[in-house]
Amino acid sequence: MSARRLWPRVALTILAGAAASLTLFPIVWMALLSLKTQRDALALPPRWIFEPSLEAYRAVWMKGGFAQGFANSLVTGTSTLAVVLPIALLAAYALSRYRFRGGRAVLYGMFVTRLFPPVALVTPIFLSASWLGLHDRTPTLVLAYAALNLPLAVWMLKGYFDAVPEELEHSAMVDGASRPQAVLRVVLPLMAPGLAATGVFVFVGAWNEFLFALTLTSREARTLPTVIAEFVGDTGIEWPQIMAASTIALAPVLVATFALQRHIAAGMTSGAVKG
Repeated sequence: MSARRLWPRVALTILAGAAASLTLFPIVWMALLSLKTQRDALALPPRWIFEPSLEAYRAVWMKGGFAQGFANSLVTGTSTLAVVLPIALLAAYALSRYRFRGGRAVLYGMFVTRLFPPVALVTPIFLSASWLGLHDRTPTLVLAYAALNLPLAVWMLKGYFDAVPEELEHSAMVDGASRPQAVLRVVLPLMAPGLAATGVFVFVGAWNEFLFALTLTSREARTLPTVIAEFVGDTGIEWPQIMAASTIALAPVLVATFALQRHIAAGMTSGAVKG
C-alpha cells in the first residue's frame, strides 16, 4: 500500500481512537471512582493507583430503597416497552402502507408532540394523577413514559416499514397468506434490526427518565434515578456510592446494547433514511 493511501487511514484511525477515548472516559472514571474510598475519591491530584474496594457497592445495595428502585425501574422500562412497541408497530404499518386523508397530518402531529419540553407537561400530568388517586403508582409512570416515547417509536418503525418492499407482502398473499400472516412471517423478520433499535431507545428512555419519576412518585413507585439523587445529602456527597449506584444503573443498558449491537447497528443505518 502506498504512503499516499496509508496516511489517511492512519489519521482516521487516530481520530476514531481519540473520539472513542473521549466517549468512554466518563464511564471508565465512574467505574474507577466506585472502587475507591471517600478519601481516595477526594484526593488531589487524583490517585490512579489505589487499593480497590467494593465497600461502596455494599453500602449502595444495603441502602434503603435502592433494591426496590432498581426493581421498579426494571418493571417500568419493560412495561413501557411492552405497551409502546405493539401500538407503534400497528400505527407505523398503517402510516406506511395505507394512504388516507390526514395521514401526513397525524404523522407530523405526533412529531410536534416531541417538541414540547417535558417540564411543560409534568404539571398537568401530576395534577391529573393526584385527582384520580394514581400518584406514586407504577402504571402511572408507564402510561406517562409510553406517551412520551410512542411518537419516536412510530417515526422510527415507519422508516423501517418503508424500507421493506411492499411487493414482498403481495407475493406472500398471492401464495395464500393473509395480510397479518404476511406481515408476521415476511416483514417483521426483515425488520428485526429496526425493532431492536427502537426497543432499546424506548427502554433506555424509560430507564433514564428523572423528571416524571421525581414528580409522579414519592415512595412505593420511585425509580433508580430518583434513588441515586438521594445520595447527595446536606452534609456532603458520597462520591464512591454515587458512582457505584450509577455503575449498577448503567449495567442493564450496556447488557441490552451489547446483546443487540448487531441489530442496533443495522437498524440505525437501514430504514431511517427512507420515506
